[in-house]
Amino acid sequence: MSLSVTIEIDERFRGIPGVALGGYVGGLLARELDGGEVTLRRPVPLGKPLRLLGAEDGTTALMDGDETLASVRPLARLELTVPGPVTREEAGAASRRSLQLSSEYRHPFPGCLVCGAGRAEGDGVRLFAGPVAGRELVAAPWTPHLAFADAAGVVRPELVWVVLDCPTIMALVFQSTPDATERVVTGRLAVIRSGPVRAGEPLVVMGWSAGRQGRAFVTGGAILSPDGTPLALAQHTLVPTSWGVPLGVDNWRA
Repeated sequence: MSLSVTIEIDERFRGIPGVALGGYVGGLLARELDGGEVTLRRPVPLGKPLRLLGAEDGTTALMDGDETLASVRPLARLELTVPGPVTREEAGAASRRSLQLSSEYRHPFPGCLVCGAGRAEGDGVRLFAGPVAGRELVAAPWTPHLAFADAAGVVRPELVWVVLDCPTIMALVFQSTPDATERVVTGRLAVIRSGPVRAGEPLVVMGWSAGRQGRAFVTGGAILSPDGTPLALAQHTLVPTSWGVPLGVDNWRA
């Protein structure tokens, strides 16, 4: 029997102003799955009653009236080449090179749930990924705040998806030519969770470019345990739009 639930996504979970972060939408729809892939068809509005429709085959759709905004399907594995791990020290140095923490650059969306420097600790994730020296990837250290965890101290599944959203976009920003003019938004995001992500643990998040699929850009991401073991992996497919995240660091200059 299918399930129908009415939800509203709070303004706190925004990426671009007025729009729910793609990673949060995917994690919300796939929270009961260890692995899933969200396809985003329309921008998901905030503060509006929407319907979650779950089917027996494990798929879930997010509906605005009769319009499908997003859908999730179960996913057992990712065809993804994962680079070697980044140490906590390397990630800390990379984060200090992030655009969000530099006075030379200005984040176009400072209120973003993940990488907005305008969000307080525990309200936003405040994850600022920068380029790792000598490698073609970005990374940041992450110690999950207790506000993102359940009563057992395990980070809620939708927040795991959230954390793998922006760093995988920043990988593309840094890999693009500085004067690139494209803007991108999430078309699909696939996440596999392989272990519990616990509040208070000294973790590392990394992202990397993984090529093209037609007009779309593909990136990968990982959350690493203190010993470098992947706790979650992501494949992020980003599509060009006129209103999304700007590529090319010149577009971020203050």
